[in-house]
Amino acid sequence: MKDLINGWRATGVQEKLHILIQGTLIILFFALTEWMLDRFDEQVDRAAEVRAEETANGLINGMNMLMLTGQISDPENRRMLLSKMSQSRGIIELRIVRGRAVVEQFGPGLPEEAPVDDMDREVLSSGRTLFRELTDENGRPALRVVVPFIAKQDFRGTNCMLCHITEAGSVNGAASVTIDLSEELAQLAEIEDWMWIGHAALQVLLLVVITMFVRMVIVRNITRPIGNLQQAMAEIQRDMNLSRRADVDTNNPDIGEMAKNFNLLVEKLEHANERLQLFVKMFDNSGEAIVITDAQLRIIAVNPAFYTITQYTEEEVIGKNPNILRSGRQDEKFYQAMWRAINETGMWQGEIWNRRKSGEIYAEWLSIGTVKNAHDEIINYIALFSDITKRKEAEARIEHLAHYDSLTHLPNRALFSDRLRHALLAGARHNKKSALLFLDLDKFKSVNDTMGHLAGDMLLQSVADRLRSCVRESDTICRQGGDEFMILLAEVGVAADAETVARKIIAAMSEPHRIGDRDLVITFSIGISICPDDAADDETLIKHADDAMYAAKESGRNNYKFFA
Repeated sequence: MKDLINGWRATGVQEKLHILIQGTLIILFFALTEWMLDRFDEQVDRAAEVRAEETANGLINGMNMLMLTGQISDPENRRMLLSKMSQSRGIIELRIVRGRAVVEQFGPGLPEEAPVDDMDREVLSSGRTLFRELTDENGRPALRVVVPFIAKQDFRGTNCMLCHITEAGSVNGAASVTIDLSEELAQLAEIEDWMWIGHAALQVLLLVVITMFVRMVIVRNITRPIGNLQQAMAEIQRDMNLSRRADVDTNNPDIGEMAKNFNLLVEKLEHANERLQLFVKMFDNSGEAIVITDAQLRIIAVNPAFYTITQYTEEEVIGKNPNILRSGRQDEKFYQAMWRAINETGMWQGEIWNRRKSGEIYAEWLSIGTVKNAHDEIINYIALFSDITKRKEAEARIEHLAHYDSLTHLPNRALFSDRLRHALLAGARHNKKSALLFLDLDKFKSVNDTMGHLAGDMLLQSVADRLRSCVRESDTICRQGGDEFMILLAEVGVAADAETVARKIIAAMSEPHRIGDRDLVITFSIGISICPDDAADDETLIKHADDAMYAAKESGRNNYKFFA
């Protein structure tokens, strides 16, 4: 095998092309011949199956005629039918097989009409036609088919074998036909011989013509021009004169292109050096930090932006693992998933929290890619990242404004509604109660009218602070709008717990609020609704608490009322 490989390597281009073309033609001709022979085999097999099945159907129709004329009960008539049909060309055996339904009604019939093998029994049980190739006792190739007789509702014109009394749909029997395939196979063998001879002659002719043509084309367009190019390249190598160029053969475009590429080699080397300098400038002046490591994750290069973001100098990180920047905010599962993605797809990108040299934690957008050699082995990792801490802070501010009241910093109605729905669902699952307090400041409008809106805003902020001190951390306070507030007490034990909170709020509001140089006292009217006692959905629960709050105002303000 080794000698064969070395011999192939030592073979010239012209000989290799000849071998490849000839081998391809031989394979194609062989495959085409085999395909055509397979098609002939299929046609012969199908024709034999059709002939055998038509003979079996003819036997079935003959039995039907005996039945219609009332002659089928005489065994000699059935034997005579089989004898006459057996005289047809190529018939080795004809048999009638009685089914179980006919045997049960009319007896077993003739001995030769009983099932003789598994093929008869399978057709009688399944009602499907079966074919089987075999060799008869004289060594002749043969094809046997067994076709079932299926009883139908009306026996006239059907494949009912012996009697129209048999239940419709049952297999009354079968026709077994065995035909001789010697003539068909002999014809097929003769066709195959002629096809192989014809294809072989055509293949030899084409090989001779193509070989002569290929040899002429190779010598004129490859061998001779390449020899001239090799001579010129040898002279350039010998004299070490890179200013010299090889002659471009315009009569042979391919070889001429090779000469042009050779002449451009030195120029491309110079251009490559210029590009390398450009990449160095991009690396040094990039606004994103760039880190390059070897396959063992040892840092081998960083750019100036790396120092700007991390405060580490190049000398401090060369040879170290990039995990010196870890903040500890991500667990090991995060890093395992990250490296799994890198090893499987060759890259990863996403947000990550890292730590500067000073200890300050910052957010960065990180992209990591791999560099592989010709053997598909990772030789380097390249990471690019930028500081997105300010962007994250801005996003957090936007998120806060979307869900919190800008004046009191309490959850707004959208966030409160979401928490309320979650609390109601959780309470329904665990059979827990929740309470909703609807609060409205009494006579708040007079504060705005007499002291101005700035004083009113300061009063609302002071009220919000006192409300926070009256509830648990698990409870939610919402500024509904204007001077209205709502409080969600999740998982209260009894309604009295909500009453306790309401009293605590009224007591907290009894102390004056210091607004500028004045002390103001303001009170709440509070409505309370309980879930699921008063309502099981959020909108109805809020409406009932609102109704209870108005009842508290009508009863004199500065008090609370449960929904009733």
